[in-house]
Amino acid sequence: MAELFPNRRRRLRTIVSIFAVGTTLAACNTTAAPAPETSTPAEWASETSDQPAPLSAIPQSTTTTSGTQKQAAPPPPPPPAQPKTNCIKTLRACGFPDASNTGWQHTGVKLTTAGVNLTADAEFQINEPNTVIDGKDIRGCVSIKANNVKIKRSRVRCDSYFPIRVYDGFRNAVIEDTEIDGLNSGTTNAAVGFDNYVLRRVDMHSLGEGPHMGTNVVIEDSYVHDLASCDICHNDAIQSSGALNVVLRHNTFINDAMGKNAVVRIATEQGDSKNFLVENNLLAGGNFAVQVRSQGHGFPIGVRVINNRIVPTWRFAPFDTTDGRIETIGNFRDDNLEPLTAD
Repeated sequence: MAELFPNRRRRLRTIVSIFAVGTTLAACNTTAAPAPETSTPAEWASETSDQPAPLSAIPQSTTTTSGTQKQAAPPPPPPPAQPKTNCIKTLRACGFPDASNTGWQHTGVKLTTAGVNLTADAEFQINEPNTVIDGKDIRGCVSIKANNVKIKRSRVRCDSYFPIRVYDGFRNAVIEDTEIDGLNSGTTNAAVGFDNYVLRRVDMHSLGEGPHMGTNVVIEDSYVHDLASCDICHNDAIQSSGALNVVLRHNTFINDAMGKNAVVRIATEQGDSKNFLVENNLLAGGNFAVQVRSQGHGFPIGVRVINNRIVPTWRFAPFDTTDGRIETIGNFRDDNLEPLTAD
């Protein structure tokens, strides 16, 4: 018997076959896909600081109804403090040396008598190298005749010439936190002389002169004041008549004595004067704050006067340089901060 509708049966088989294939594909697709890679990349594992921060660690801006607001900026730093005026009246408050931060008393040491009880004009000799004098009350004039001598936290009272003298040929004397009292003797005694010494935080007073500067001298953070007045005095707070390589840094030098000459005097009566640095000092009084003169060995060479505060109590002028020229930078008046230069 002939088959009815043969074409319809073939189409049905084709449909059934297609359905079977689709079922097989669907069954294959039910296998779980592999999980995404979550391990740290090799380059991050070795340098964790390079990993990007999580979103929670990134600063977020604040959103309001009016829009996005930025984080508040830190307040600006305060303006730098302006230099003070009239520091001569408040030395320590302005950062300058005075009786409260020089000498032995501010160290808290209790002085003991050095050796025998000498008279004020007796000689106290130091002859041993590397000697250290500490916490001593010396009644007499100190003669240093050895290398590497140190005097600290002490008092020297002497009414003759040179309460402390470093003799020729000896080096590296250091005087720190010491008071030098000239006892208003009416002589022209000078606090210290001559070569190869360092003064730090030394209080010098009641003398005819401050230190005499020779070669290789450093004076810093020290205080010269209340110089003695006398008929023969020609007071200088500090002076040189021939020296090399001198540094005067951050001192208070006051010369208000009756016979006042200069605060800082640099001249050449006894030899050449070269390489002076006068820096960041407070200078008050004198006929001149700084006097540099040619007297016998030519005009001093290499004198630099830098950033000094000068009290306008000079008699004639802040600078006396009539014989030559010096370098003056950044010097100013104590009362109104106006700049001062040598003409």
